[in-house]
Amino acid sequence: MKVLLRVVFVIACFFAAVACWQFGVPIGGGLFIVLGLVFEGLFWTGIFGRKKKTLDAPQ
Repeated sequence: MKVLLRVVFVIACFFAAVACWQFGVPIGGGLFIVLGLVFEGLFWTGIFGRKKKTLDAPQ
């Protein structure tokens, strides 16, 4: 279920970013362009994920 939720989140962010870019660029809407950047950032974060910190094993 967790994987399915992540896939849905990534796809939703992708389509939201594309929609914001399409609305913002032709009319010069700064808010839509900023929203497009935010959703695109969420999309790429969802694709690659965040790096998890690993604890070094004591030697």
